[in-house]
Amino acid sequence: GCFPTEPIFVGNPEGTQEDDGVILSLVFDATTQKSFMLVLDAKTFKEIARAQVSHHIPFTVHGKFFTNC
Repeated sequence: GCFPTEPIFVGNPEGTQEDDGVILSLVFDATTQKSFMLVLDAKTFKEIARAQVSHHIPFTVHGKFFTNC
């Protein structure tokens, strides 16, 4: 029930490896009808943080991923 936008890589300015940084994606949770920003470690893709808001944030025109369309 979650629909992510296009992931964006944000590199660590002091990083020494290509994948040193985080991945950001805005996610719409259809169950709660709210959005959150997902922050993943770019090396492991483990969740670092989730910033939730009290409403949905409309998707941009670019980078939507849906199943069964």
